[in-house]
Amino acid sequence: MKTAFDAHCWAEIDLDALVHNFHLIREKASPAAVCAVVKADAYGHGDRMAARTLAETGAAWFAVSSLAEARHLRRSGIKQPILILGMTRPECAGALAAEGITQAVYSLEYARALSQAAEAAGVTVEGHLKIDTGMGRIGFGACRDFEGAVSGLLECRRLRGLSITGAFQHFPVADSLSEEDRRYTEKQYALFRRVVERLEAAGPLRTVHCSNSAGLTAHPEWSGDMVRAGVILYGQDPSAEVAFPGLRPVMALKTVVSQVKDLAPGDCVGYGRTYTADRPLRAATVCCGYADGYP
Repeated sequence: MKTAFDAHCWAEIDLDALVHNFHLIREKASPAAVCAVVKADAYGHGDRMAARTLAETGAAWFAVSSLAEARHLRRSGIKQPILILGMTRPECAGALAAEGITQAVYSLEYARALSQAAEAAGVTVEGHLKIDTGMGRIGFGACRDFEGAVSGLLECRRLRGLSITGAFQHFPVADSLSEEDRRYTEKQYALFRRVVERLEAAGPLRTVHCSNSAGLTAHPEWSGDMVRAGVILYGQDPSAEVAFPGLRPVMALKTVVSQVKDLAPGDCVGYGRTYTADRPLRAATVCCGYADGYP
């Protein structure tokens, strides 16, 4: 039996808007390739349909946060390269290789463990080196110990069972126009380029990427080989300060009115008596609340 759609509270996804946004992004990033970030169920938009649409539209890569998300894309028919931005347990090396998934390699300790697991499984895992230039999360810390980071990165390229084909980093404040944050972002980019130059002196890298949505919006000249488009794909600007012109929202949250009533001055509404009417007015109760993601 098919369950009828319950018109109560729902999200509508506009795939035409998604395609429109992708074209704008690709034009701004050109000639760089576009990696569509579809982690967290494509930011809640449904990764299966979003990824299929983006693949047909020209996305060269996809980025996710975990092996489970990557596998879900493969089961959905996605053939393009997939990059896992976060951690995958080394013992899953066989699965990474079997699915043709690229793994972020973010420390020498992790690289060695992944190499050992790949060799034990008789496979080779493709990896992109993650360089921490100031985000402060995972990655080879190039800020505090430049030479130590470079040394570790170069050793990763010599490990058996790993095929290092790319390098990347992430901007935390590229969506801010304050002078301090702009200098911070420029310093990050300069540091990233210094690291990449050292790496490429030892051999070329196939894919070098540093720009997220904010990075592309503010500095399209930094696109490199590829950009990672996340929130802008779904029609949202990186911030109120850094806007990407022409985007169309992909999601609309809709609900229905369950009751309309008249309020008199002094009547209260909601938990905590959040609102008190100061004049006669008409109020509607709608079927949407925090269980639906609306605080």
